[in-house]
Amino acid sequence: MTKQIEIHGQRVQLYSFDDGRTWSSTPQSIVAFGQRKTLLRLELQKSFERIDVVPDPIRITSLNLRSQ
Repeated sequence: MTKQIEIHGQRVQLYSFDDGRTWSSTPQSIVAFGQRKTLLRLELQKSFERIDVVPDPIRITSLNLRSQ
């Protein structure tokens, strides 16, 4: 979770890894958060790609015949 605040006229980006209980302004934390967010988004996208694959009806029929 990220948020921006203003301190003495300067905008500061803060990062929270525990849903807002504690906040950090270190650039490493912000970069790490962005990387985790990107990786999780890619993993989710890959899982949906597997769901979108349409099974081959001929193969399903042959699998059903073998099980009978």
